[in-house]
Amino acid sequence: MSVSSSTRRPALLVAAVAGGVMAAMIVEIMLARSGLVLTGVWQGLLRGGGTPMNAALAWWAITGVGFIASFVIAAATSRVSWHYFRSLRWVGVGVLVIALAAVGDAIPLAAADAAGRHALASLTALCVAMLMAGFGAFFAVRQS
Repeated sequence: MSVSSSTRRPALLVAAVAGGVMAAMIVEIMLARSGLVLTGVWQGLLRGGGTPMNAALAWWAITGVGFIASFVIAAATSRVSWHYFRSLRWVGVGVLVIALAAVGDAIPLAAADAAGRHALASLTALCVAMLMAGFGAFFAVRQS
């Protein structure tokens, strides 16, 4: 029983977008650990203390990784038959969960008065990363 291409393509797109957003979340956490918090970058820009390069680096890193990760995931899953690797899926999922738990544990806490702004900036960055991940997945699996 084979799955037709028309029913497989939406599942590939969803999986690739989800993977791209996860990669973007990991980049955002790593940037925050290194002191490049999205709200801090914008506040520094508005007050004249930050540089535009830091703001651009933070936003482009998050959206760029979302695009590239989803492109790679969609390209790999659309061109490789995963039927023979069925048992390795659970091992991969276990490794992914442990890795995400380790990265999630490293999230620095936001100050109490800046938690709302930080959440809004993170949500906005992840929405833009999701849009870029959708573009990356679409370009990887489009029909020529």
